[in-house]
Amino acid sequence: MKANASSPSALKTVRAIRAIGLVLLLFVVVYAPASAVAAGLRLRPAAAVPFVMFVSFLTACLCIRGLAGRRHEKLTQYGITVPALRHTVSAVIVSAPVSIATALLLSRVHESGPLAGLSLAPWLLVLYFVVGASVQEELIFRGLFQTTLATRLSPSTAPDPIYGVAASLLVALLFGCIHLVVGPCTAAAALVLGTIAGEFRRRSGSLLPPITCHALFNLGGIIWT
Repeated sequence: MKANASSPSALKTVRAIRAIGLVLLLFVVVYAPASAVAAGLRLRPAAAVPFVMFVSFLTACLCIRGLAGRRHEKLTQYGITVPALRHTVSAVIVSAPVSIATALLLSRVHESGPLAGLSLAPWLLVLYFVVGASVQEELIFRGLFQTTLATRLSPSTAPDPIYGVAASLLVALLFGCIHLVVGPCTAAAALVLGTIAGEFRRRSGSLLPPITCHALFNLGGIIWT
């Protein structure tokens, strides 16, 4: 009787471990090849940034296509869809003041920031970090990672919104952790961005609202730095 009672809990634990392990594996698959090639080619930072963005974006697209095909899922489940207008408007209303406040706080701390070492024209900064990074990172984190985690955490027989919330927060935590290389304050800001973007992704079912959030955060950072 005890074994039977503990089985559902054990299955949840195993399912969670497998889901998190898969996301970590996808993280390596998406970023490692692009970073290794950029290092091998000895690209300068100004060239390495768009190269890694482009290659990791394409790799994430291939991963999404492969996972969707294997599980007979539609691309809309990965956020490749146009949301209701209210979600995008809400993303602007919520993200704009938070991004300004975050940028002002970061401008007062002694961290180099993610743009350190880069010498780019203003229009390239906007193209790479407001447009490019927002689309690339949201496709990877909120499109590929969050969807993969949410669908594999939740039992197909009885899906529960709580798993979507958990997936959103775990991916936001991962997003914050990878920014620790810049500094703890930048990582905290990334965690805030990831939490807001992840919730808009979950509620809207689309990547457009989180991309909007991300773009506003990055724009604020560029303006104040």
